[in-house]
Formats: sequence, structure tokens, C-alpha cells
Amino acid sequence: MSALARWCFRHRLLVIGIWAAVLVALAVPYATLGARYSDAFSLPGTESSKAQARLQASEPRQAGDSDQIVVHMRRDGSIRDTAVRQKVTSMLDRVAALPSVASVTSMYGPEGAPRISKDGRTAYATVTFDAQADRIPVADVTRVIDTAQAAREADLQVELGGQAISSAAEGEAQSTEAIGLVAAGIILFVAFGSLLGMLLPLLVAIAALGAGLLAVGLTSHVMTLGSDAPTVAALIGLGVGIDYALFIVTRHRTGLRSGLAPEQAAVRALDTSGRAVVFAGLTVVTALLGLLVLRIGPLSAMGISAATAVLATVVAAVTLLPALLGLFGAGC
Repeated sequence: MSALARWCFRHRLLVIGIWAAVLVALAVPYATLGARYSDAFSLPGTESSKAQARLQASEPRQAGDSDQIVVHMRRDGSIRDTAVRQKVTSMLDRVAALPSVASVTSMYGPEGAPRISKDGRTAYATVTFDAQADRIPVADVTRVIDTAQAAREADLQVELGGQAISSAAEGEAQSTEAIGLVAAGIILFVAFGSLLGMLLPLLVAIAALGAGLLAVGLTSHVMTLGSDAPTVAALIGLGVGIDYALFIVTRHRTGLRSGLAPEQAAVRALDTSGRAVVFAGLTVVTALLGLLVLRIGPLSAMGISAATAVLATVVAAVTLLPALLGLFGAGC
């Protein structure tokens, strides 16, 4: 470990350049291809999976996810009024013609009476998709939402509900990693009382997290990864990345205070805390990959994604961090 630390310290610009090149090499294909996350979930061999497969084979138009379009008269009037009926029926016909929609059961059909409230002001239609919610393209569900809501008027309220509708309406959750970085920066600054002492662990964690998430995104093209996989990888990678870098920076600062030269302090820090970081990181990676034993797709995907992020943080801690210490270590 000391030989690696010394080489990275002395060739700091080269090491930083290699890391920059790796990030660019991952970012370019990611920018071109993007990610292909899929929330498709199945448990082969279970009774529910067998029942779903039989329903798909015998009644494919009834095997998909079923969601509801609810219409409500805000003021006096009835869903059965001719003008309202024409408008709602036209909207449902347009929805039925959209991609991924298998059928639409109207409240005005032969079996529609139970779908209309007693006062006639509220009713619902059922939209049956041609697949389960986790397998329907979000763009197709969004078209259903937009088409249905286009029928809204001052007196006519249109709302949608169901698993596919809810998943599409949620959109992408706002990232909270930036909040975590700010909080970690404040804590590190208070603990170290030094701007560089605060920045070094954060820079290492950000670089490692960037490489890990880009790799996870590209991996989604060759295996099934859920949309929550990068979130889990980011949370775990950010935590261990700052933690591992913090071990080494703290030992480096201790060496400087004891009178060691910056290079000697960095080498000793990597030769002691660095070994602990490698051992801890590989232990975490092994534990995360243990999720593969369960043979449950989403859990296996999260394990692989998080393990990729943790492995990137370990590599960054023992290569990029010594190089940064070579640039800024004396001011820690």
C-alpha cells in the first residue's frame, strides 16, 4: 500500500488526469445512450406469477393493469346529460385508441349503471392496459393522462387513479444528494476547522460517486436494473466515500502535526488507514453481492449497483486521495 501511495503522491497530476479521463470515458457513452432502467418485477414459480401467465395466455386484454378515469360534475347537472355524455364518450374513445391501452370500459355501457353515483354527478370508467404497470412505457401512460384531462371544463372535473397512473404521475423524485453533501461539508468544516480538510473527502466522494453512477447507468443496458438502483447506489456510495476519505485525511493530518513531511504523512496514512479502507470496502461489496443469493431481480440489481459505487469509492480513496494530498495535503 505504501508503494501505491508514494507513486500516486509523486505522480499526482497524472493520477488526477487518469481519473478525469475515466469520468469522460464513462460520461460520453452515457450521454449518448442514457440509462435503460426497468421496474419490471417478477417472481418465477410463485402462484401469482403462474396465475398471471395463464391470464395473459387466455385473456390478454384482461391481464394488464386496470386504472380508473373519474369524472365529476362540479355544479348542478348529471353525467347522463347529453352534452356531458358526448364529451366524456369522445374522450374515452380517444383513450381507447392510444398505445398500450387494451380496452376501456365506459360508464355508459351495458354494465355502466354501478359506475355512476346515485345523484348522477360522479362516475368512473376503467382503462385496461396491455401489460402490468411496471412494464408499461411511462410515455404511453402520460398520453392517457393528458388525453383524459383534456376533457376538463369549468363544470367537469376529470381525475385518474391506479397503479400505472400513480407511477407515471410521480415522475422522477428530486435528488437529495446535494443536501447530503452540504450537510457533510458543514460537519467536516466544524470537525477540521479547515477548508481543504473539508473539501478533500467531498472531492473524492463526488468523483467516485460520479464514476459509479455512470457505470451503473451503462450497466442497465446489459442487465435489468430498477429505477431505484442508482438512488440506493448514490446513498451508500456517498456515505462510504466520505467516510473512507475521512479516515485517511484524519491520519494524514495527525502525521503532519507530529512533524512528518507531507509525502511521509500521506504514505503512512495510506499504509494504515488505507488498508482498513480496502478491507472494509471489500467487506461491504461482498455483503451487497450476497443479495444475489436471494435470486430476486430488484434486490440483486440494487446489490450490484451499490457494490459498484462502493468499489469506486475504495479505488478513489487509495489512488485519487493520495494525489490530492500531494497537491493540497500541506494545507490540511
